[in-house]
Amino acid sequence: MSETKNTVPAVDRAVDVIECISASDREMSLSDIIDRVDIPRQSLIRILNTLCSRGFLDKSGKRGLYRLGLKFLYLGHRLHDKYDLRNSAWKYMKELSNKTRKTIELATLDRDQLILLEQIRGSESMALYSRVGSVIPYLHAVSVGKVYLSLMSEEKRHQVIQKIGLPAITKYTITDPEALDAELLQIKNCGFGFEDQELREGVRRIAAPIFNFSGKHVGCIGISASIFNFDLKDKEKYGEMVVDAARKASAAMGYPSNTGAA
Repeated sequence: MSETKNTVPAVDRAVDVIECISASDREMSLSDIIDRVDIPRQSLIRILNTLCSRGFLDKSGKRGLYRLGLKFLYLGHRLHDKYDLRNSAWKYMKELSNKTRKTIELATLDRDQLILLEQIRGSESMALYSRVGSVIPYLHAVSVGKVYLSLMSEEKRHQVIQKIGLPAITKYTITDPEALDAELLQIKNCGFGFEDQELREGVRRIAAPIFNFSGKHVGCIGISASIFNFDLKDKEKYGEMVVDAARKASAAMGYPSNTGAA
């Protein structure tokens, strides 16, 4: 087991157990695992129980044999979906970047939170973006989140808004439900979402939805820039650009081109 001052020993031990079981070509008993990992018996039992309770391991049979759980299959599918989205959108993100010289972002929704999957930095020196992997819980305050809300069923949208509310992130954030509903209807009609300093003052964003082969909304591609480099008169122009990029990315994911996006 590899431990350093910069790691958590209990987590290291859990990873050692997972790697031990995954390397075996058969189910393993407690004694099998004890023989292969340097972990005290009682600590090992607690680790195994925890991993089983979280779905990372399965325990079966009279002898209590351990094997990898279905949680890894679930996580693997989710990871594959995100890689597929990134790979399908990357070419069109680059095209947008070359045309606009602005920050291009790719985001998706996971467990009712927005995750920044990829970005291409624009020419502006100020930081307009978070690091890849950052999470944004406020769907009503960002263009991507508005797109997701506009495409949700009324029941799902109500659940999401009830869970998070409509807090004012800046003085420009939409906090009135009726005003938000009106904007979501507009997004469904025009095919893109717009954000005007609602998540961060001085920043505007615009985004359009990407769909996969089954018609599921899997992400958004968008443009982000400071208000000095994103004039309101250019909203429709940039909107058309992100919709075009999103349609191309959707086609790359197998979405039928003749159905249109959003």
